[in-house]
Amino acid sequence: MRAVRAVVASVVLVLLVGCGSTSSPEAPKLLTRAEADARTVVPFTRGVRLDKARRIVDVTFDLPPAVPPAIPSLKIGFRLQAQEVKPLLAEAERIRDVGVPARVRLERLDGDHATSVRLMTTAPGGRSMEPLPPDGHVGKLVQGKVESGMLIEAGLYSQDVSYHMLQLADAGLLDAGRYHLTVDLLEDRPQLNDISAELIVGFQLLGK
Repeated sequence: MRAVRAVVASVVLVLLVGCGSTSSPEAPKLLTRAEADARTVVPFTRGVRLDKARRIVDVTFDLPPAVPPAIPSLKIGFRLQAQEVKPLLAEAERIRDVGVPARVRLERLDGDHATSVRLMTTAPGGRSMEPLPPDGHVGKLVQGKVESGMLIEAGLYSQDVSYHMLQLADAGLLDAGRYHLTVDLLEDRPQLNDISAELIVGFQLLGK
């Protein structure tokens, strides 16, 4: 009987140890600002300031192939973050009220050849899309969204803060490959000198 009890106790101990050792996979490490600024594959971010007229982004990056059945639409915009939602939304509203006129240009690179990518924006009324002018001028920011799961995997998303995206342009469905993006701010906005933002390029999944 003692032997049976010993065997049972051993089995229970093994089960308890096994249960205790089971843990969910750790989330990827959150990238530092310097690490994020060095990333050149979608999704990626760049730290930017919105108060001075200048070129804030000039980057060549790689667009990975889509994984069926997902349909990824490429989005370009500004991302804000804060510990609390209320001040985050207030900051986003302030940017939209002041306005941040910009010029966005995206090119696909094939060797020495560059082809302009047509960019879209939300039409007045918010129910349809329309192309940006040929010069890439963006006069109005709209609320945007990118897939958070991909940002988490890339180390570009923290569960401890809230985010809000203001979209500059929608590049739509693109083939995998190498691309070149530039973003220029066209006017000074000293009212926004206290705001730290990120330029974000990521995917919105249209189907899974």
